[in-house]
Amino acid sequence: MIRIISATYCYLFIILISFSVKSQEKKDWYSSFGEIPNTVDRHFYKDLKTTTNLLKRIKIIDTIATIHIQSGNTDSIVYYGNLLQNEIRGRENELSDYDLYLSKSYNILGKGKLEKGLFDDAMKHHLDGIAVSPVVKMSKMHYTHQIGLGIVYLNQKEYDTALTIFQTCLKNSTDTEVLILAKKHLADTYFLKKDFSKAKSNYLQVLDDLRLYENNKIRLETQLKLGRIDIFENNLNHALAYFRSVKEIALQSKFYDLYINAVIQMGIVYYNQGHLQDAEIILSSAYVNTVQWNKLELQRDVIMVLRNIKVAEKDYENAYNLMTQYLGVSNEILTNQNKEIVKDMEVKYQTLQKEKEILALKEEQLLKESEIERQRTIKKAFLIGFLVVLLPVIALLFVYFQKLKTQIELNKSQKEVNSQKVHGLMKDQELNLVKATMDGQNKERMRLARELHDSIGGNLASIKLQLSGNSHNGTQQSNIIQQVDETYHQVRDLSHNLASKKFQNNGISTLIKEYVNNIEEGSHQKISFNPHPEEKINEIENPLKEELFKIIQELLTNTLKHAKADQIDIYLNQYQTILQLLFEDNGIGFEADKVADGIGFKNIRNRLHSLSGNMVIDSTINRGTVINIEIPVSI
Repeated sequence: MIRIISATYCYLFIILISFSVKSQEKKDWYSSFGEIPNTVDRHFYKDLKTTTNLLKRIKIIDTIATIHIQSGNTDSIVYYGNLLQNEIRGRENELSDYDLYLSKSYNILGKGKLEKGLFDDAMKHHLDGIAVSPVVKMSKMHYTHQIGLGIVYLNQKEYDTALTIFQTCLKNSTDTEVLILAKKHLADTYFLKKDFSKAKSNYLQVLDDLRLYENNKIRLETQLKLGRIDIFENNLNHALAYFRSVKEIALQSKFYDLYINAVIQMGIVYYNQGHLQDAEIILSSAYVNTVQWNKLELQRDVIMVLRNIKVAEKDYENAYNLMTQYLGVSNEILTNQNKEIVKDMEVKYQTLQKEKEILALKEEQLLKESEIERQRTIKKAFLIGFLVVLLPVIALLFVYFQKLKTQIELNKSQKEVNSQKVHGLMKDQELNLVKATMDGQNKERMRLARELHDSIGGNLASIKLQLSGNSHNGTQQSNIIQQVDETYHQVRDLSHNLASKKFQNNGISTLIKEYVNNIEEGSHQKISFNPHPEEKINEIENPLKEELFKIIQELLTNTLKHAKADQIDIYLNQYQTILQLLFEDNGIGFEADKVADGIGFKNIRNRLHSLSGNMVIDSTINRGTVINIEIPVSI
């Protein structure tokens, strides 16, 4: 197994490339930062530390959080959102604008959780914000949370729901900022649905509206999207003009998340124009910032474009290394999101426990007061009468709960029986499949035996008898030669029947491309197949070629049946003695540790066992699936 160069060496290599930028005379410039630049004036932190006035502290926290939202500092957004909530919690009587600042805290937390990819938490915060922001009293905050909710649905690919929310905001809100945001995110929805005509029309309307209402970040975000539409429409020079403008203004305005995005998009334009060296330099500069700022999703995007550049340069070794690094970053993103989910669950659990303790204390106090009052007011006779009535009720309830307990046990037993029946049926189905396979093999063996016995065996027996004679004239010798020739052709035809002509006459990449194209024509999925290097891949011989084709067939079948994916990427790479198959989809995913292999995965593992290969499945709910298969091959 090849030892992949470490992420540290790769990172140092990229830094060296980024330093070389200053020594070259380029028409573009870009900066690398060792750490996230501080966008908050220090006097805010000083005032927050020294101020004891509640309202002033709340306003400072709100201001700092807003600055971090503009700069895209995700962790700081969540921190100051929680700090704002803690500051105002239980202060309803001290703050006249308590509901307003509570609504703002929910909005800040919703944005922060969304940036971390915690969509359920983001949706909860915006729903809580809508609940405390009635449209009659706080129209702007109400529709701001509505837009936040729509953005969450947009990230969850529920485009129709998002469209309805943004259209409702456009119809009912009268606030200029809300209307511009709603129109911008409506355009984002059309962009993600690949309806570029409607997206472009709405983005241009947003830019027109911003002439009267100045919001530089919305303007830059809109220009970034217009540039990306130009890339899809192959207007690369126009797209580059957008990205250059965004890059310069974003850096001046300290919008560092937009600055990195603009640099990445410029690298993609250079790549599409064929300027591979320029693309590599600018993307390497952006990569330094994404690593230092821990922007994992941007790291993943940069690595994929750099990998495509290496493939275009036929540098397959570094392309393979970058692909491995891409998988590592993807796994780190999933791990971090899972840690955040567990952390939030622990906080919620601890909060719930404290609330239960408070509730128990209140209940205990109420019971004591009730007992004192009861002892003062209830007379002995009434108490005896109450007990006479209560005892039969208790007896009836006892009988009822006994019956209910019995029914629950019966339901549980029935569920176990049903589960065993289902398991038995699945086993029977697997046995029937195995039996059918064995029957097919037996029939094929019998057919081959008949061919060998009746035709080839008969010819050989006849040749033996003729050769055993004492003398041979010219006619007999000619007959023997003719029978030997006939037997030779029967053996050749039989061997040809056993080997599939499709796999003999075609390379593996041609067969897979033809199969993928047939699937794409009959479905809505977009499937890409990328063999590297293709010439070397096509040198694969049977039986590996046929087994590899059947493995890809099985993976595509499973994905089309269960994953609900609209994008499938297949990468087939060979480097030295390793053949790597990387299969990735953006479907609903599954919990790999908790779901047992089905027949499809079992068949794949059996095939890989015979090839001495291995398979690793990486999947998470609503995050898609990545399957990595490695098979040793001889050079």
